Amino acid sequence: MRLGEKGSAMSPLKSMTGFGRADLSSDIGSFAVEIKAVNHRFLDARIHLPRELSSLEIPLLKTLKSRLGRGKVEVSVRWTPSGHAVARMRFNRELLREYQAELALRAVPLRPEDAVPFEYVLSLPGVAEKDAPQVDQEEILKLADDALVQALDILVAEREREGVVLERELLLRLDNMASMRTQIEEQSGEVVEAFRQRLAKKAAEWAEATSLQVEGGRLETEVMMFAERSDITEELTRLAAHLEAYREAMAADDDAPRGKPLEFLTQELLRETNTIASKARDTSILSTVLAMKHEIEKIREQVMNVE
Repeated sequence: MRLGEKGSAMSPLKSMTGFGRADLSSDIGSFAVEIKAVNHRFLDARIHLPRELSSLEIPLLKTLKSRLGRGKVEVSVRWTPSGHAVARMRFNRELLREYQAELALRAVPLRPEDAVPFEYVLSLPGVAEKDAPQVDQEEILKLADDALVQALDILVAEREREGVVLERELLLRLDNMASMRTQIEEQSGEVVEAFRQRLAKKAAEWAEATSLQVEGGRLETEVMMFAERSDITEELTRLAAHLEAYREAMAADDDAPRGKPLEFLTQELLRETNTIASKARDTSILSTVLAMKHEIEKIREQVMNVE
């Protein structure tokens, strides 16, 4: 955990990609657990277990979901039992006799070389099955769960290391956005006055060419209408609020996934920027807005990797 300026614990940002592996042994056997995680909108977790240990899937999924919030996660579990914990074969003798009787009846018209091999009989459904390992199920679950936890520790640590890089990149982009927002705010204050001067110049040129004067009140009305249509004060205020909310979401002190809230805030940044672009009446503002949209696209690409 990192510490904020006031000493409060701040949960680190995490990526969704990573790999973790752990091997754990005891007198009942050993587990090898591998976890691979990639980006995904939600948590999509799958655990691949030996068939005789399929009963462990639900409790192991519970452990996994307690540590991970998002990502496509594949878990591979390999189990090597010790000598006394090897799964035993169980033969269904009654079913085997029924198969034998039916096959004998069907084999009457066949030639001797067409006889059904015994191996085929053993492969028929229900004839031979593996019993669960002859060990305490709670003991084997604990060993599997401990191995999974160790693999998760490695995976989460790798996600946090990548999260540091993501956080650094996002903060840089947010700083750039804040600077450009300030630049647009300064530019917007000059747009109306520049329009007034252009309008007055055109009115003077028109009056000189036609010997007719344009009423000053009419000019001011046009200036006021232009100012109203091009006013982006509200959008700039909301943009500043979204940038602040972005930083607060990244610096949250809980361990909840940040990716979804950051995706939402990224959409809000783009919404306000698009509105500014549609209302702007100045080429310099439009140029800055285009640069802001480029930064937002870079932010969006990085947020897609955040858990």
